[in-house]
Amino acid sequence: MTPLQLRCVLAVADGLHFTRAAAALGIAQSALSHQVAALEEELGAPLFERTSRRVRLTPAGEALLPRARSVLAELDRLRTDVVAASGAVEGRLRIGTIPTLPDLRLHEVLLALRRAHPGIRASVTVHSSEITLAQVAAGTLDAGLAGFPLDAPPRGVEAEVLATEPHVAVLGPDHPLRARRRVRLRDVAACPFVDFPAGTGGRRQTDEAFAAARLARDVVVETDDLRLLLDLVRSGAGVALLPAAAVRGGEAGDGVRTVVVTDGPVRRSCVLHAGATSSAATRAFLAELRRHLAAPAG
Repeated sequence: MTPLQLRCVLAVADGLHFTRAAAALGIAQSALSHQVAALEEELGAPLFERTSRRVRLTPAGEALLPRARSVLAELDRLRTDVVAASGAVEGRLRIGTIPTLPDLRLHEVLLALRRAHPGIRASVTVHSSEITLAQVAAGTLDAGLAGFPLDAPPRGVEAEVLATEPHVAVLGPDHPLRARRRVRLRDVAACPFVDFPAGTGGRRQTDEAFAAARLARDVVVETDDLRLLLDLVRSGAGVALLPAAAVRGGEAGDGVRTVVVTDGPVRRSCVLHAGATSSAATRAFLAELRRHLAAPAG
């Protein structure tokens, strides 16, 4: 029985989906299936019932989950205690982020962290909030910067709110509303929209805002590529509702205009981590991040 096998089982259990679990762990689905099968063979019991339509935990899988979480948490604590006892903060630091966060000055945080703790080796990957959260929960990321509505994180993950920011309407160069200083959802509801894929955090916030206002809208193009989304707005394919950080300034200089939406959604930006079981390198990163957020931009 290995930590990787346990992490694979937890990743599948969290989403009850092998493909998404493999993506969250950053490994091939065949490799994940092999790890789960090897553990099932060692234990002598299946952990999941698999059909062509769904995956669900068996009683043996249900019994394993709390013990697996406890074992992995204890291993993390052991690693943290050993590093702390040496008096040095070093080791791997795996950070996930998304492209539409406000200016958290991550490059400055990492530079300051490097100067204070030269033994830390950091890596940064960019994914959606959902994948970032899943990877923190699975232990394949040490910390994640993400944007969420009010969804609670899964057990074992702490979400620390860093900032809140409104969504703005992003309009192309010939859009009739671009001369307005502010709009309401009903003003843009009749426009064609370009948006993130259905089910993602950013899309869900916008869908919920329109539903709460009892308004319907037509999403004509979906994409998870922010640059393509802005290009579509620029070309006149549709309008978008995005966090203000996605487009800097009221006039982007390339024809894209952002306008305040007075009743639009508000996005919470969070840092996700394992709390008390976080590694020393992760705790040092969190401390540096908080320090930079508290300091005036420079």
